[in-house]
Parts: sequence; structure tokens; C-alpha cells
Amino acid sequence: MKKSFLILVLIHCLAIAAQAQTLTKNAISTIIGIIDKRDLNCASEIERAKTDFKSKEVFYYIEPEGYPDSNHKRHFPFLSELLEKKGIQFSTSKELEIASFWMETANEKYPAITNCYYKASNELLDIKYGYQFTRKIEQTADSLYVISRINDIFDYPNEVDAYCMIYPKAADFLDQKIQIQKDFFSNFKFPAGFIHLTDKRDFIAKTMFIINRDDKVSDIRINIEFENPENQKFNTEIVNQLISFIENAKWKAAVSSGVKVNSSFKINFYNEII
Repeated sequence: MKKSFLILVLIHCLAIAAQAQTLTKNAISTIIGIIDKRDLNCASEIERAKTDFKSKEVFYYIEPEGYPDSNHKRHFPFLSELLEKKGIQFSTSKELEIASFWMETANEKYPAITNCYYKASNELLDIKYGYQFTRKIEQTADSLYVISRINDIFDYPNEVDAYCMIYPKAADFLDQKIQIQKDFFSNFKFPAGFIHLTDKRDFIAKTMFIINRDDKVSDIRINIEFENPENQKFNTEIVNQLISFIENAKWKAAVSSGVKVNSSFKINFYNEII
């Protein structure tokens, strides 16, 4: 049984090695990277892009694979304006971006690449205008968008930079709310006469506030729901403790496209974590 298993593993490894060798044998280098020479459609699109580039320069936005944020196109008006100043047109790809895509014929199967024409066009812009020109001009456009809204309130974390930290005491982005609650409840005191429950949380405090560009907080809003209605009379005392904690905690302004912004932050405090 063990010997048969080892033979199957060996056959599988040899098959993978053979496939890798075939891919290496068919690989050709292009301005968009390595492609399979059997991917004739991609090769012809690259050549067509080179020809078209001689008479017109176009930056193509390629929709990324997956589920991008709803505001990922917010910078388009500024990007279009920046490109226009250089005589570059702005357009979007009509193809879907697929990272892993295979073509199959009667005799063989090979990896293919989508958006070859659009990728080649963008790469030609990078070659002409400098290293990572297209990426940098998109970054500049998004920064201009943020600056145009500098007094607005951005939603956290959806409208700010990915994994942006607003509570430096936390170990990482995902740990922030856990650490905030731990820090609050480490000094929290239940009011005298508070009626505790043994099998569920005593209350939930739904909290929202603004973390301003100067790292200070404002517009604190707190709504407490008590499991036992008799504890409602302690609402003000608990709210005051929450406000004191929020106002004195060390917050850090959120950043969007490298620019400090005002942001709205929401957190629910559950007392059962203590």
C-alpha cells in the first residue's frame, strides 16, 4: 500500500515537472511580462497596441479581479484631467481581469492572459514617461480627490487607506476594537446598585465619534441598550465614563491616499469581555 502511494506521488511530481518544462519552453518575454507563445491573441494585441501608440496615447483603467471597494473609482475626474494635460486620453478596459485563465485546444492546454492590449498600452506610457508613471499618476489623482474634500468626514475604514491604524496601542489593524474595549473596561466601574446578569451581557453601548485630522475627537454619540430595563437609570453614569475614555485616549488621525483626514469611527462596547 505504502509503495503504491509513493509511486502515485512520483508520477504526480513527474507530471508537474513536465508541465513546468512545457511552460518554460513556450514562454516568451514581452513588454507586459512573460506570456505563452501559443497565446496568439495576446501576442497580436500587444503588437496592435504598439502600432496604435504611435498615433494616440491612452491610459486604460483595468478593473481589478475580485471585489474592489465601492469608492475605488472616486479619483477618475482628477485622473482624466491630469492625463489630458499630457495629451493622454483616459478610457476603461472592456475586458474582465482574470489572473488564472487557461485556453484549451484539441491537443493542448496553455495559460492565457486577459487585457493584453490595455496592459501593453499602459506599459508603453510607463516606458515613455518614466518608471511606474501610470501607478503614480493614479496616486496623485486620488490625493487630489482627498484634498478636495479635506474638511469632509471620511468613513472608517472604507474610505481610508487599507489597514489604516487609528488606535496605536493596538498590535495590528484587526486588533484595534478588541484593544479599545480592553482598555476601557480595565478602568470601568459599575454604578452602585447596578443589577448584573449571570448568563448574558449587561449592556451594549453603540458608540460613534469623529477622529479629526489633529488626532482629537468630537461629536461623540452613545446609545446604551440595557438587558435589564431597571439599569436604565444608570445610563448617564456609564455614558460619562465612555466619554471620558474616548476624549482622553490616544487616537491617530486616519489617512486616505497619504493625506490626514477627519473620519467617523463606530464601535460597540460589550461588558462581558471583562
